[in-house]
Amino acid sequence: MRDKFCWYFFDHGDYEAAWNEGILTVDANVILDLYRYNQSTREALLSALESFKGRLWISNQTANEFIKNRRVVITETRNDFDKAKKPLDDLEKALSAAVDAIRACRVIPRELSDSLDGKVREACQSLRDGIDSERAKAPDYDQDDEIVLRLEVALEDGIGKQPDNLEELIKEAERRKNEKIPPGYMDEGKDGTGFAGDFLMWKEILSHGKESDRSMILVTSETKEDWWEKKSGRTLNPRLELLREAYQETGKKILIYHTDQFLKLHQERTGGKSDETVLEEIREYSLAREPAVSVKQEVDSSDNTTNAGRLLISISRPVKNFTGTGRLEPNFLSSPDVTARLVESPSGAPSVRIRANTGTTFNFNVHVHSNEQGKLLPVGDYLLEYQASYGESGQSVSDETGPE
Repeated sequence: MRDKFCWYFFDHGDYEAAWNEGILTVDANVILDLYRYNQSTREALLSALESFKGRLWISNQTANEFIKNRRVVITETRNDFDKAKKPLDDLEKALSAAVDAIRACRVIPRELSDSLDGKVREACQSLRDGIDSERAKAPDYDQDDEIVLRLEVALEDGIGKQPDNLEELIKEAERRKNEKIPPGYMDEGKDGTGFAGDFLMWKEILSHGKESDRSMILVTSETKEDWWEKKSGRTLNPRLELLREAYQETGKKILIYHTDQFLKLHQERTGGKSDETVLEEIREYSLAREPAVSVKQEVDSSDNTTNAGRLLISISRPVKNFTGTGRLEPNFLSSPDVTARLVESPSGAPSVRIRANTGTTFNFNVHVHSNEQGKLLPVGDYLLEYQASYGESGQSVSDETGPE
């Protein structure tokens, strides 16, 4: 089995060869996130990348995306200081209403409500002062961008060249997107040729790995299912198609890590103790970037007047409600009626309310809401059966208590 599926099985020698002699490459968000992290996290990751000096390489696609988005990220980061103050303003507005309500209860001494008002406002002002202090200490990347300066030294011109067959590769990316071949098919909603970005980076990595005849380590901030095998909201391992394709193209096994996985292993391999505070910050950024909902559709029957099948909707974090979208292929003659019912859900899920609707001839939405006050829908897979048929209303509402 190991001979036939050697791209799947890794032993100690494979890891050692990659970490000690292989080439490290990263996607654009790994280095863009250096602007988003606080100082300690930024330094930990940047130092780890620098330790691969002479073996650090990035694709032309990664470099282009970094240059394209660098200024945007820097501006967003500056705005975060003001965003952090907004909840404090909201809290003080709510505080005023609460204090007024307490004062209206004449049996409560005035000094108690005054004490609450003073202590909360004092705490809010202290936090505002802290935010201003952090703003003052934040790097001025317009004047002195240490991130770029240190990356330039670590890379030593290790940046790929734009492929000569770019138009051909974009066409191939379109085909793979339509056939749901990883990576990148989850980016189909991006403007222009943005959907092809992950695939272009991937092909450059494979080309460089083959040309250099060295193992590759890819660090990615991506969390979507076109990079990772997932089950019940849990990430299991890189997509097997990627591991197989990399070995077939380069003759070498590839290691693919999330940013936090890479940094944890690097800290342990260099004799240090992994810093959970740093790793948790990276995980929080990754989770915020990850879509909460992913959808897989299985069609049992379909023509231009009926479509029936199932939607497997996976959610990656607890939510009050979510929406899954299905396709109508071939397109309908007119907007159909749609009904849906829940067949399976994670253990402990509350009863649900389901609404299915559409206003188009090419897709439909299924909305799932928790039907129990204060109880969220847990992480995991939700299997729904749906049926769309030609009608006039284009909408159907059903209430369910969930599977038995």
